[in-house]
Amino acid sequence: MREPAASVPPARRRGDKQERSQQRRAGMVDAIVTLMAHHGIAGLTHRLVAQEAGVSLAATTYYFDSKFDMVAAASHQVLDGYTEAFRRAALSGRNGSVREYVVRLLVNAVGRDRTGAACWAEIMLDAPRHAESLALAREWFAGLVVIWQDIARSTHAPDPQATAGSAIDAMIGLLLAVLALGLTEEQVAAVMLKGAQPLDAWAPPALANDLPPLKPGRKSAETRDKIIAAAIAILTTDGSAAVTYRNVAQQAGLAPAGPAYHFPTVDSLLAAAQAHLFEDSKQRYRVAAAMDSGPRDLERLIDRTSVVFLREVTAFADQNLANFTVWLEAARRPELRPMVWNSIADQTRAWKHVLADMGVVVRPLDALLPQCMFIGKMIRLLATGSPMQALETARREFASDLTALAQGRFWLSS
Repeated sequence: MREPAASVPPARRRGDKQERSQQRRAGMVDAIVTLMAHHGIAGLTHRLVAQEAGVSLAATTYYFDSKFDMVAAASHQVLDGYTEAFRRAALSGRNGSVREYVVRLLVNAVGRDRTGAACWAEIMLDAPRHAESLALAREWFAGLVVIWQDIARSTHAPDPQATAGSAIDAMIGLLLAVLALGLTEEQVAAVMLKGAQPLDAWAPPALANDLPPLKPGRKSAETRDKIIAAAIAILTTDGSAAVTYRNVAQQAGLAPAGPAYHFPTVDSLLAAAQAHLFEDSKQRYRVAAAMDSGPRDLERLIDRTSVVFLREVTAFADQNLANFTVWLEAARRPELRPMVWNSIADQTRAWKHVLADMGVVVRPLDALLPQCMFIGKMIRLLATGSPMQALETARREFASDLTALAQGRFWLSS
C-alpha cells in the first residue's frame, strides 16, 4: 500500500514561489541592463526584454508597467552595484592609492564590466531628461562622495574631501572617453600604468568617411542644417536610439525621404551632428583660444576655465548633453569613433599647448586630464540638475586640480 505523500507546509510553498518570482524578475533586470548598454534607453521595449530574458511578453508587463519602471529597476541595480563595489574598496584595507583604484575601475570598465559601465553612462546621460532619474542620480552621487572620501582617507590622501571630488570627476570623464573610443584593457593600461602618450595609444584606426559631399546650392545646405538641428534636438530629449530617419523628418518638417537623401546612413547623420556640436563648442570654450589675448598664467587659466565651465553647464547644457550622447553611441558604433577622437585629440593638444606655454613640464597624461575633469564635472552636474552649491564650488575645485597639475603633484598623473 502506497504511503500518502508528505504534505508541504503552505508557508514553504509560498516561500518557494516568492523566490522563483524574485529570480525571474532579477533575470529580466539583467536583460534590461544589457539592452540599455547595447541599445540605449530609447531603444528599450518590453518585447526586447522578453526576448533577451527568455520570458513571455506578459511576464515583462506583469513586473514592469512602463519603460520608466524598467529603467528605474536597472538603474537601482547598477548604481547599487557600483556603490557596493566602492564600499568594499574603502573597507578592503589595501595599502593602495586613489590613483590605483581609479585605474582599476577604468580597466574593468573596458573589460569584464563593460556592459555595466555602458549602462551606467546611459543612466547618467538620461538623468537630466526625467525628474525621477534626476532624484535618483542626486541620491547616488551624495552617497558616492562619502564613500570616495573614505577611500581617500584609507589611502592617506592629504586632503580627502578634495581628492574624492577630483577622483569622481576624473573617473567620469575618463570613463566616457575610454568607452566612446572602444578601448581595450591593454590600451587603457598602456596610458594609465605605463606612461604611453594618449594621442598615440588611443587613436582609433582610420575609417572611411561616409559623410556625403555637400549637395550644391543654398537650399540644399539649409536643408542639411535643418536635418542636423533636428537630430541634435532628438539627441537632447530622447537619446541616440531615437535618431531615425522618420523621427528626424518629422522633427524637421520634411518628407520622410528627406534625411536619407542627404545622409545615406543614420551613422553619417550622427557623425555630422557630432561634428557640428564639436565645432560649435570650440568656438565657445576652447581654453587655448580663450587665452590667446593677455598673459598666460595659472590664475588666468583657472578663471577662464571656471567661467567657460559655468556657462557650458547652464546656458549650453542641452548641446553638451547631445554631444555626450553621441560619444556614448560611439561605444556601440565604431564608425563614430574617429569623429569623437577628433574632439578628444584637439582638446588634448590645446591643453598641452597651454600648459607648456606656462612653463609646465607636460607628462603624457597631463594634457588629457583637464578636459576629462571638465567633462566629468559637467556630466555630474547635468545628472544632478546643476545644484547651486556645486556650481559655487566649481572654481575652487578647478583651482585645486589645475594648481596640482601645473606643479607636477596631481594625484592621477604621478
